[in-house]
Amino acid sequence: MDSLTKELMTRIERLEMAVESAKDVLKDAPEGSLRINRSASFTRFYHITQKGDTRGRYLPMSEKELVAKLANKDYAQRLLAEAERELMETKVFLQKVEKNTSESLHAGLIPQRQELVDPILRNEEERIRYWNSLPYSTSSYEPEEKIFQTRRGEMVRSKSELLIADMYYELGIPYRYECALKLKNGKVKHPDFTLYHAGRRMVLYHEHLGRLDDEGYRLRNMKKLRQYEESEICLGKNLLVSWEAEKFPFNIQVFRKEIEEIFWL
Repeated sequence: MDSLTKELMTRIERLEMAVESAKDVLKDAPEGSLRINRSASFTRFYHITQKGDTRGRYLPMSEKELVAKLANKDYAQRLLAEAERELMETKVFLQKVEKNTSESLHAGLIPQRQELVDPILRNEEERIRYWNSLPYSTSSYEPEEKIFQTRRGEMVRSKSELLIADMYYELGIPYRYECALKLKNGKVKHPDFTLYHAGRRMVLYHEHLGRLDDEGYRLRNMKKLRQYEESEICLGKNLLVSWEAEKFPFNIQVFRKEIEEIFWL
């Protein structure tokens, strides 16, 4: 699910709730309507109950509750009409978005023509396939430490990284392990995982801090995270950080739920 689809579905849900709330207000609303007469010094309220009546019965402040109910009735009527109109239009637009007509044009070409055409718009599947096809370099640091094999066949350095890699693989999230990343200061880092969020059309980075009991390790990673910030790679934006220590083991189930929410799975 891409960001636009999610936003439309959220909007539809909100509009449907608004329609039901407006109907509840109207169900218990009093008969008639409210007329408000404003002058420089006073505001007067009138209750109109007869067809053709343009004046209505004056409502004193002792009937303030009725004034409020009539005002809410008028608002609910207007909201109901507007929300139902927008709801219908949003549902129609969502259907068009889900069909992904423009993005699916390339996918509908015969294979021989697809090979010749560089698509201007790609659907989500094509975006993932394209990202996976791009060349990249990985870390050559102490390859002998990579002793755990993932379901995808690559070697990683720890049991936690194995759990994480296999989780991404199972969820169908495109990822690269220790992919080279050039920062703004010219230095090259290798985040534990580089992820592609096809719905948002953006790259995310995931660092797993697995030895927080080690002071030297903590300081090195704090420095690295600061360098990430200087390159606009930040928590809450495009950086994920998981961690563990001897007395605080990594909880893959909790982390998986977070990832599913981020990737709308």
